[in-house]
Amino acid sequence: MRRIGLVVVPLALALLGSSALADPGDGSGLGPFRRTTPRGSLERDTGGLIVGIPSGRAWGIESDLVPLDGPGAVTLVLAVDDPEISEAFVRIAYYARADARSRQLVTRDSPYVRVGEDRRISVELLPPPEAIAYRVRVLGRLVAGAVRSRIDAIHVRPDPTPADRGRARPSLTRLEPDYW
Repeated sequence: MRRIGLVVVPLALALLGSSALADPGDGSGLGPFRRTTPRGSLERDTGGLIVGIPSGRAWGIESDLVPLDGPGAVTLVLAVDDPEISEAFVRIAYYARADARSRQLVTRDSPYVRVGEDRRISVELLPPPEAIAYRVRVLGRLVAGAVRSRIDAIHVRPDPTPADRGRARPSLTRLEPDYW
């Protein structure tokens, strides 16, 4: 099973030094992400990413396309610290091709995270049959009448919970019992 997250997202880690593309390069599991609008903000912080968004539709950050590799989940921790944000959430978008020109087939959204909350979000990867890649988005919407969030409105960080290790491997020797 492939455990993924923005924070547990096994994407290529490459420090690019741009606020338009953030990659902590610190082993946090945060791969390259870019803003979904140039009017937003994206910075890195110890242990995660910090996102600010403008008004309008849902804005935030998105990952590169990731090839599907069997069942799994995208798992991360979101915190909303700005009362101008009505909700933040994780969206998984599925694609029929793994290149930049691919059209989105379908999306799946996580439950909302509201201001003052710090929640572990896990979205199961349930692609349609024709999907071969997906993209992780962390998005937010502003409350009615708000123009822009603070630059540190949404915090995204690695999930501190260890990944599921699955069933234990049977013993390779007769000297050890298998029931431990």
